[in-house]
Amino acid sequence: MPVKPKKTTRAKKSKKVKKPAAKATAKKAKKARKSVAKKTAKKAAARKSPATKTVKKHKQGKRKPAKTPVRKAANKRVAKAPKEKTAWRISPAISQSVVDVDIWKKGDLKIEHLTVYRSGWIIVDELPDLSDYNPDEGVNIFEEFEFEEHQLLDGSEETSFFPKELPLEECERLMSLSEAELVDEGWTIESATRFNGPLLVEQV
Repeated sequence: MPVKPKKTTRAKKSKKVKKPAAKATAKKAKKARKSVAKKTAKKAAARKSPATKTVKKHKQGKRKPAKTPVRKAANKRVAKAPKEKTAWRISPAISQSVVDVDIWKKGDLKIEHLTVYRSGWIIVDELPDLSDYNPDEGVNIFEEFEFEEHQLLDGSEETSFFPKELPLEECERLMSLSEAELVDEGWTIESATRFNGPLLVEQV
């Protein structure tokens, strides 16, 4: 009879010892899981938060400068828009067909001084009607056309025609005078520039 109660007491003690050990391990496991979960959540939050900030920074950085270049580019395009302007260049088709004529007059006397140029041209804003143009007669460009730009190139030949009644010595003296001196002696001048032969009309 005394043997039995000893066994029961040992069995009970062993059970009592095992139960708190199991509870302690379970609690430790729960705490360990919670701490691991918290750490992983913190790490995940730490990883996610800078990513969202960098995305916001990139978006803000892209949005702000994108507006200004578009406006500047639009302004530049408007400023650089070319104005449509049409003009034509008229010139003789044959070389040495430009003649500059100076006619000096005094009473019944007339002196003609001619200068032939290799080429020349004028720029007009409106295309002229050349249907009645006669290449053999040519045209006085200052009478027939309205233009602001013109050029005569390479004056190659000069010729003067004097009245027959003037002696040779007087002709030579008049040739040596300047235009101002001729005007002082009572001579007046009329000038004309003529294009002769066929004409070229080119759009510029």
